[in-house]
Amino acid sequence: MATRVAWLLNFDADLELQDPVGYRPRPLDSERAFALAERLTDLLRPEDVVLAANRTGALSSDLTVQAFCPTPSALKRIGALKLTPPASPGLAVLRKVNDRSFCAALGHGLPHSCFARDMATLERHISTPSPTGTYVIKRAFSFAGREQRRVHGSALDASTRGFCARSFGRGEGVQVEPWVERLLDVSRHGYITRAGRLLVGATREQRCDAMGRFQGMSSASVALSPGEDEALEAEVRTTAAALVAAGYFGPFGIDGFRYRHGGDDVGLNPRCEINARFTMGYPRILLLQGLDAEGTHRPTAIDDA
Repeated sequence: MATRVAWLLNFDADLELQDPVGYRPRPLDSERAFALAERLTDLLRPEDVVLAANRTGALSSDLTVQAFCPTPSALKRIGALKLTPPASPGLAVLRKVNDRSFCAALGHGLPHSCFARDMATLERHISTPSPTGTYVIKRAFSFAGREQRRVHGSALDASTRGFCARSFGRGEGVQVEPWVERLLDVSRHGYITRAGRLLVGATREQRCDAMGRFQGMSSASVALSPGEDEALEAEVRTTAAALVAAGYFGPFGIDGFRYRHGGDDVGLNPRCEINARFTMGYPRILLLQGLDAEGTHRPTAIDDA
């Protein structure tokens, strides 16, 4: 029988990771949440259930419960629906591994990049103009192309300065990198069991808009050179080792892209972002392999409503 999943789709999890105390959950049954769910063409199946705050009645006992990201509010909402939340890392681990500083600590794949933790470091870095004439600044926690600014030239405007100052004031840093022309967006996914075993999925091509917002997965095979494929394979394994060392287990993905620089020259950034959670392009087959490895195809209990 096909595995059926009950999904808590907290797509705004990064807002909670950024501010766990001040975060207020959005309605699970909002139009935006269900619109985004429609883009999960591989991860979700028609037999699955998308959990909504206004759900009433008992749920089938053959459901496996998953959260897009197992934040405290997500686990609480699952429990409020009388479902058993999935095993997951704690909040401190989730915040650590989804902070862009965690990705930056593994090395920058795009030349002329840095992770700045104060205004002096940021201004010193952008005082040398980007090779493309433009930098992009991204906050430590962001999703769907949000929480970022472009800087043209080598000076911060007042709005961008305030944007960065608010991040520094929270004790967070910002990722700074050249704005480049992306030629191909790709993702590589993995699943880490609680015992530390790594399962790795195939490289997949993403369709993104100019701001890097996910639009969907391509059904075509990814045309990568052997060197590019090896680089992505190395990065997903390096990332997995760092996640395990940090205490993380569960689904994750890395994003990368091929880009143009210096006329006709082309490069590859094999890891521009780490998502220690499910992603919009996460493959269903990898989730099933992870559940098989954990022996958790079924929840431990579901109460009658």
